[in-house]
Order: sequence, then C-alpha cells, then structure tokens
Amino acid sequence: MDQERNTPELEGAFSTRTDIIYDIGLNLFCAQFRDPEAVLATAGEAGIKCILTGSDMDEDLQIDAFVRTHDTYGTAGIHPHNADGASDADFETLRRILTENARIVAVGECGLDFDRNYSTRDNQIACLTRHIELSEETGKPMFLHERKASDTLVSLFRDHPEVCRRAVVHCFTGTRAELLRYLEMGFMISITGWICDDRRAEALRDAVSVLPPDRVMIETDAPYLTPRNVPGLDRVNVPWNLPYVLNTLAGYMGMDKEKLAQYTKVNTERFFGIPVRKYNKIQMNSDR
Repeated sequence: MDQERNTPELEGAFSTRTDIIYDIGLNLFCAQFRDPEAVLATAGEAGIKCILTGSDMDEDLQIDAFVRTHDTYGTAGIHPHNADGASDADFETLRRILTENARIVAVGECGLDFDRNYSTRDNQIACLTRHIELSEETGKPMFLHERKASDTLVSLFRDHPEVCRRAVVHCFTGTRAELLRYLEMGFMISITGWICDDRRAEALRDAVSVLPPDRVMIETDAPYLTPRNVPGLDRVNVPWNLPYVLNTLAGYMGMDKEKLAQYTKVNTERFFGIPVRKYNKIQMNSDR
C-alpha cells in the first residue's frame, strides 16, 4: 500500500506547511491537571489544538460547559468502564448535550473493554448500542474505545455501515489484521504514545505500516501514555508531547513527518466538522 499517495480530494487542502496539529483525545478534567486553562494555553503556544474527551456524566457536563466559553471542542459519552451505572436519564442528558452544543463534536468515549471488564460485558454491549443509536439520531461521529473486544465490536457495527464511516477507533493498539478489518469497514484510526513504547508496540508498529494516511488521526490520551522513547519526559503526559507521537508514527508509516502532520490536520477537521483554522506556531523539531 502506497503510504505517500495524495488523494485528489486531499491535495488541495494542503498548505506548504502545517500551522497546527490536533490532539483528538485529551482527558483535561482529571486530578493530574490542576489548572486546565494553563494546559490548553501551553498546548496552544505549541501549536496543538485539543479535543476534550468525555467519558462519564460529570466529565461530559464539565466539557459541555467549558467548550461553550473556550476555543476548543469536546466529546460526550460513557466509557465502557462506567457502563454498569449508565441510566436512561444519562442518555437523555447526552442527547441534549449532543443536539444543543455544536462544539460537542462526537459521541463517546464509548465502546468495549474486555481486558479489564470493570463493567459486565452485557452492560458494555448495551451501553455501546445506545451510543450507536445516538450517533444515528444526531449524525455526529463516534469516538470509540476497544480493548481485547475487536470481534464483538465488529459484529455490533456490521449492521451500521454509515456509522462505521464516521467512527474513529481511538488509541488503537491492535494487530495488522484488526486494523485492516476496521479499515475495510470504514473506520478511522487514531494513534497515541503507545507507538513509542518498545515494550509493547511491536504489533502496532507492524499494523501502521499498512495504515493509509487519509485514515489516521493522532492523540496523546493525556495524562496517560507518555511517549517512552523520549528521555526526561514527566510521567504525566501533556498535549505538547504530541509531536513525539507524530514523528514516531511517521517513521513506522514510512512517511515524511510534515506530510503526515498535514494529513492528520485535514483528516481531523473533516471528520469532526471543525472549521479550517491556521495558527502560527508548531513544534516539529524532534527527530523522535
């Protein structure tokens, strides 16, 4: 598969340089980030535009309020770890947030986690099914979590081809076979600092070698998944570490890092329906 190809549709969207890259998965409202405003300000200075991840109702409501008064975007959903406690009232609140706030750009984080199984598998499946229905109702894309549940996720989405084409598997860590199956179904793929971890990234590094550049986005999943191939980074991951993810991913995809940055920017804006923006700063000077 030719990783250096430009589709005609994307070619005209590229500028001569990338002024911004998007972190599509930032967990801003957590104990590790005591000053969310400062985190976003520092990210902006580094040329990083963030999408805030909602994974439970408290977080969803915080993000809903925050993005109304800040130049950023968010998602709203219930993480599979929290599926046991999901209620009808929660889904009514999600429906309201998704329909009333244009800056809530995706349904999720939602999905299946058969690795830790903090919620029962039956409840995870039921919760994800309701998120799929919300995406169909609102027309908004899906921000998906999947761990050791690829077969079940695929079976749930087989009857929803239109939703597949507006869904991203965030923090993909799987195999080449799983990636190809997701691509065949229409999913986008998002990569985190997992790609930077020599201890456990072998399968992922092999998989991204066949990942088309027009199907990829990137994220930090901060404060988690600090790039481990960069000496001296704090254990708390931050959005301005995103270039390390980008540069490492570019190497395993066999692409120029600047060209991959352009693809991820265009892919993100088109996928989430974000107006095209240009910024003056970006830090792309790491060789990692």
